[in-house]
Amino acid sequence: MDDSGGKSINDLPDALLQHILSFLGTKDAVRTSILSRKWEHLWKSLSNLEFHQCYFKAKRKIFMNSVERVLLLRDSSNIEKFTLSCGIDDATRTRTWVSAAVNRNVKELCVNFYEGEESESFVFPLCLFTCATLTKLKITSHGVLRLPSSISLPCLKILSLQHVVFPDEDSTQQILNVRSLEKLKIRYCDWKNLKAITISAPKLRSLDICEMHRNDLRGSDACHVMIFGTALTFFSFSGGFWDDYCLFKSSSLVEAYFDVYACYERSREIAHRAYKHIVGLSTVKHLTLTPDVLEVLDCAPELFAHTPTVMNLTSLRLSESFFDCLDLHYCDTVWHILYSSPHLKALSFSSIELSDELPTNCAKDDWILEPVPPCFQSCLKCIEIRDFVGLIDELHAVALLLKNAIALDDMVITCRTSGSEAQRKIREQLFELPGWSEIGRLNFV
Repeated sequence: MDDSGGKSINDLPDALLQHILSFLGTKDAVRTSILSRKWEHLWKSLSNLEFHQCYFKAKRKIFMNSVERVLLLRDSSNIEKFTLSCGIDDATRTRTWVSAAVNRNVKELCVNFYEGEESESFVFPLCLFTCATLTKLKITSHGVLRLPSSISLPCLKILSLQHVVFPDEDSTQQILNVRSLEKLKIRYCDWKNLKAITISAPKLRSLDICEMHRNDLRGSDACHVMIFGTALTFFSFSGGFWDDYCLFKSSSLVEAYFDVYACYERSREIAHRAYKHIVGLSTVKHLTLTPDVLEVLDCAPELFAHTPTVMNLTSLRLSESFFDCLDLHYCDTVWHILYSSPHLKALSFSSIELSDELPTNCAKDDWILEPVPPCFQSCLKCIEIRDFVGLIDELHAVALLLKNAIALDDMVITCRTSGSEAQRKIREQLFELPGWSEIGRLNFV
């Protein structure tokens, strides 16, 4: 009872108090032990442990001692999630912390190791790679990921690797192809020690690859990454194709995102690898491309002499560019994709214009495309245009689409122009375009 005769928080059941503690960081949860005898031991059964060296500023030894104090005083209950973010200044002690989590049947392990005195030589404890309870593993490091010759993670579903250097083909093949794996993220990793690798985990549904930026050109030394996506439903790739990626057997693919880092010195090499990537995505239903992808592919127009048909594609999104609008006159790749997508239902542009002159596939007298993409006449029901400001070149692009996409039911334009007078002018300009009044919708943000 408190002084007012009511109940205090100490009267709540231990299980409920422990649930409340679970919303605090480990450092703050431990501090509650000084509140009263009731709270003295509650934190010791926390199932989620988080240790961040940055919270201790420059007090490295205090941080390390704090981690060990928590692990030593904690009871023997299982750990659900263990997060460790620190520099590796004492590899032996750091390995002991990871081992302690594994020995408590950890399910989720997230380690973020930034540079320390022993970062380059750090080796994870062997027990990590035979943990029978681990369902999620995230490793961010800045050195070689030294892996054992044998890996057994029967419950691992989610794997995220960032900034690691893969050591060799055999062990890398094992870690990337755990049979239970459903989601794999490989970001800013280095394949320089590998010649060829296959990603073919039978249950893999989501794959996200983001290449690290490089200054050197590997050429014939590039690693060949072969992806067999028999169960894959989502695939994302961002990079400069310093290594060679090929996607096979991806008939289950539903959604894909594709971006490239522009490099004019290697534009044709990147174009050829990007084209192979597009071929691998030919069964996808929802595809997002960045302007850099379109620009790179335009560097090798001969590739589209035999454009792959994207039979399943129903939604195409051309995402944001920080510099230029997508020009329907100059971007031949867009037209190749539209002609090769007979079942496209939705088309989205970040920004769009038609400058200088009409596309080469358009009659100058009536603005009718020759030929018209099949989807324009049959199934393309919605076009979205974002970041519209009402310039004459933008209006020309809208007019061209309204003229030719005769199956349209809806065209949505989002405008970022402010001011009532400017908005009124844009409304009037759009209503002057044939077909806009029947299907057009204008939003201001």
